[in-house]
Amino acid sequence: MNCRIVGCCSAPLMHFFIATFVSLQLMVDRIITSGWIGVAVVLAACLLLSLALNRLMIRVGPLLGLMDQPGERRVHESAVPRAGGIAVWLSFLACAWAGRAFLPQAFGGVLSQQLPAFTIASAVLMGVGVIDDRFGLRPWVKLNGQIVSAVLFFLLVPRTGLVFGIDVPPFLEGVVFVSWAVLLINAFNLIDGLDGLCGGLAAISLMVVAAFQAAGGDASDALVLSMMAAAVAGFLKFNINPARIFLGDAGSMLMGFTLATAASQVGGRRAVLASILLPIAVAGVPLLDLLLAVWRRGTRNVASQWRGGGEVRLFGADKDHLHHRLLARGMSQRKVVLILQGMAIAIAALMLVPMLVGEKGILVTVCGLTLLALFGLRHVAQVELVQTGSLIHLAVKRRSGHSTRRIRFFIYDLIVLTLAVWAALVLGNRHADGVLFSSGWVRYATAFVALQMSVLHLMRVYTRIWTRALPGEFLVVAAGLILGGLAAELVTLVLGKEADHGGWRTTVLAIAAASFLVLLPRALPQLFRELALDSAHRRLTRRNNHQRQWLVYGAGDLGSLFVRYLMDCNPLEFSGRQVSGFLDDFPPLKGRSLAGFPIFGGLDMLDELCGRYRIDGILIAIRNLDPQRLHDIRDEASRLGLEVRLWGDELESHVIPTEIPDAVI
Repeated sequence: MNCRIVGCCSAPLMHFFIATFVSLQLMVDRIITSGWIGVAVVLAACLLLSLALNRLMIRVGPLLGLMDQPGERRVHESAVPRAGGIAVWLSFLACAWAGRAFLPQAFGGVLSQQLPAFTIASAVLMGVGVIDDRFGLRPWVKLNGQIVSAVLFFLLVPRTGLVFGIDVPPFLEGVVFVSWAVLLINAFNLIDGLDGLCGGLAAISLMVVAAFQAAGGDASDALVLSMMAAAVAGFLKFNINPARIFLGDAGSMLMGFTLATAASQVGGRRAVLASILLPIAVAGVPLLDLLLAVWRRGTRNVASQWRGGGEVRLFGADKDHLHHRLLARGMSQRKVVLILQGMAIAIAALMLVPMLVGEKGILVTVCGLTLLALFGLRHVAQVELVQTGSLIHLAVKRRSGHSTRRIRFFIYDLIVLTLAVWAALVLGNRHADGVLFSSGWVRYATAFVALQMSVLHLMRVYTRIWTRALPGEFLVVAAGLILGGLAAELVTLVLGKEADHGGWRTTVLAIAAASFLVLLPRALPQLFRELALDSAHRRLTRRNNHQRQWLVYGAGDLGSLFVRYLMDCNPLEFSGRQVSGFLDDFPPLKGRSLAGFPIFGGLDMLDELCGRYRIDGILIAIRNLDPQRLHDIRDEASRLGLEVRLWGDELESHVIPTEIPDAVI
């Protein structure tokens, strides 16, 4: 009897639940198709689930042994769970699969179709990351896991056949994708060193790609990317300084992998311009940090081996990442995070301009990046520039390899001159057919390369010491290349009946390309030395706890010679000392600069400068200085607690004694 009652009651109840579920689904369908309200509902669900799972992982992480202990390279002072990546991954997949199952019309884009492949590949990557977080893995084992996950994703998704908008074979497409995915995975993994940094940068990148997709009409893909951003936002609630949970290696690698897969699929279907700019927009700051790490560790490794030391691992750890440098300047964690996130937004905005407005916006991007490079290089790459300058100094001091270096330069010149004339012919004859195989092309190219190689030999290019070359030497070689190019044009006109190689336009292009390519590798050592000098010196700072700031007294001949010595010597010889500018009692020099160093004025400016900045000493670079003036400088320095040194004719610095004999001058 009771069973019958239950059966009679359960049937209408079951029908009611089914009808309610169908009605709710239809209502949600209408909300989703109606616009922003539907998007907000889906994103809110993902955000709330992420908040709940992250709160859960704060308790579960210690039970699983997923704890980040304090250490030398850590900025936190107590153990913190590193299971936030698991919460982000689960919340995103749960909402994405639910949306795909119940709201197919809203999840019909490319990224939704690739969800099975992403689930499988990301599961492999998360497994590797969790094991690394729990037990620790060797770098090469972790790298192999990253490669496997990228290969799995590539094999499981339909191929676009495009790289930078160009049709390529499947193998080449796979190599490019796997390389790109591994690059981005490690970029986000390396920059995960501060509370809110990696997650914040990932959220910015996800919203950049989502905005790009929405602007292009791909609302479904934009929704999927926004869901991942919502999941990351739920994690950031507990990751803002002081953090209660970390992403861990699993989570940081997931951020890079998600952006790599999304950007590659989005960019692969776009034009060439968008395909090139989108990766930079997606991960500008992490890629910059990765590039600096490879540059820094590579130069350290070469320098260590040249000195007979051990190998410096490319995947080794150090405290020279972007966030470490900003922290060393006395900034708080929150300020550093805001600065780096601001950089990410600025870079992304510059990259998005030409993608949204077309080729007209390229000029804006180029100008913006140039300004960022000019004003940011000395601050961002200071460590790398100084180490490169030190490496160049070691290369100059090495006694072996000069003959091999000459042969390499000869082969290089031969190749780049051929490429220069080929590029000039292509650009100068864009509307001509068959120019690459015409007799005029062969005649002109042969004459150009032969005459330019002869000019380089006659000007003793291969016997010059380019690491210590003066600007005039570069100008002389450039003039020789111009004459060689003009001679090639003249020879071609004399030997040929008509100028079917493109005429003077081709010649001008060939000369410009040849001059740039030939002189570039010879000028790079000088350029890096100049950049290293600019990074280590030439400025007064109020906050300078790790370096002693010095002023040079005397902006004359010996002062200029000191600047030249400063550029040519090993930058590490002045480690811990920063030459910030000049003092000179000659009034017309005040406010001007010498080789980029500011001239602050005479000795009467010392009180004001010491009051505003931390100054540790004065280096005298004046020959035959009046003894009374020398005593005045010593007395003034003693009053202000400054050390005084003399840079004499023997090009060495000496501590000035208390009693200064006349023989010192």
